[in-house]
Amino acid sequence: MDWLKSVLEAVLGSNFAWGAVIVLILAKVLPNTTLQKVFKGLGTACTLFLSKKWSGWKKVELWLIDGLAVSVTAFIEGLRSDN
Repeated sequence: MDWLKSVLEAVLGSNFAWGAVIVLILAKVLPNTTLQKVFKGLGTACTLFLSKKWSGWKKVELWLIDGLAVSVTAFIEGLRSDN
């Protein structure tokens, strides 16, 4: 049982785990339309920042965005496969 306690302390002691917990709570509390607006705003801000800082971003942007969209969509379909 000591190993379980140490694993939980290691996982919950990291900032990533607390960030994930906060995101999960917000995903449960906020309506989907609000989440869509928030993440669309974050994506727009990231794209604007990268296009100003890195001149090669326009060439890579479409590949990256398409890859993320396909990956996330497939992941969500996998999560829903047990219905």
